[in-house]
Order: sequence, then structure tokens, then C-alpha cells
Amino acid sequence: MRWTADGLSGEQSGRGDKMLSGLISLFGWIATAALVAVSLLLAFNRQTGLRLLQHRADMLPQAMLVRYAGLAVLALVASWINAPRVLFGMLLAMAVIGLGDAFIYRRAGHPFWLHLAVGVAAAFAALLSLLAMN
Repeated sequence: MRWTADGLSGEQSGRGDKMLSGLISLFGWIATAALVAVSLLLAFNRQTGLRLLQHRADMLPQAMLVRYAGLAVLALVASWINAPRVLFGMLLAMAVIGLGDAFIYRRAGHPFWLHLAVGVAAAFAALLSLLAMN
């Protein structure tokens, strides 16, 4: 058996691998639903969202540090195992973050060009990663 961009492959794949694949997919959908719920909560009621998530506004710079470190680990692993699909997802998420931040800062009248540049670069890299899958 060996790891590929699509997961575990090889001669020994069978019923157990399919069950594991289904379980992993279920966890992915649960994580997606939870993140969408958290995003909506924060979008519509920031103070309650922060309180329920046990975050504090004054600690957000440290929390952002951890989030960016997590994205860096994801990028490292995706590059290391040569997984264009994982890279595509991560880069698409970075594009959403960069472009979203650019929109927020631009609307507030703050400098936003760095966020815009990162968002556009990540979107372009995601497109390249998408093309690499074909």
C-alpha cells in the first residue's frame, strides 16, 4: 500500500479501507457543518460568538498566529505528499481569507493591498493546482 493524493491505494484495499474512507468523509462533513455554523454565528452576533467559542478579542492576534501556523503545516504536508487536491483546498481557503480581509479593511478605509495581493495570488495558485489534477 502507498499514500496518494486520493488517499491509501494498493493491492490490499478492501472493505476496511472503504469503511475508513466513509468515516473520514463523515468527519469532513461534520467539520464543514461546524465551521459554517461558527462562521454564521460570528457574522450575525460577534460578541455572543466570541463568548460561546471562548475567544477574547484581545487574544485574537495570538489565535491568528496559531491559525496561520496551522495553514503552514497543511501547506507543508500537502506539498510533501504531492497532493494537488489538498493544496487546491488550502489555497482556495487562503484566497477566501485574503480577499475577505481585503474587503473588510477596504470598507473600513484601512490599507488593504497586501490582503488583496495575497488573495489574488492564492486564487491563482489554486487554479494552477486545479489544473495539475487533470
